[in-house]
Amino acid sequence: MIESIEKRRAVREYLAQEIPEEKMKEIILAAIYAPSANAIYPWELVVVKRLETKDLLSKVTPWSTHIKDAAVVIAVVGHEAESRDWVEDCSIVAEHLWLETINQGFSSCWVQIRGNDNAEREVRNILGIPDELRVLCLMPIGVPAKSIEEHSEEEFDKSKVKNEKYK
Repeated sequence: MIESIEKRRAVREYLAQEIPEEKMKEIILAAIYAPSANAIYPWELVVVKRLETKDLLSKVTPWSTHIKDAAVVIAVVGHEAESRDWVEDCSIVAEHLWLETINQGFSSCWVQIRGNDNAEREVRNILGIPDELRVLCLMPIGVPAKSIEEHSEEEFDKSKVKNEKYK
């Protein structure tokens, strides 16, 4: 597991290659195994492969342009009315997606949608998501165009970890 965490980087350039269906099944399986507060599981996933749809999604924010080149884009959608913890639950789902994407040899980058009303409305419209549901993020998945150095322990500030008490 730590290997996938060390390799996890926000990748915004992808090669024009498809993701094998069996690898996508593993990525989706990792997401559905995510825990949920009170076992409500207030999330759904919309898996997008059509180039026309990915192109439309790439225009919803200034930070989403790269998703048109990804092999797959997954929208992480939450049921706000079902659970006040939908953001947390959907975030865990997205992180599971991301880590299993890395484990399978591919890359991703969290594209924030929640908090941008215009982008959320556009994503809902493009994907046919009902108005009462929320869109947390888009997770593009693809073959990375270049390799990026893994994280190392040395690059992090260990003073951020407190023992027993904050001070």
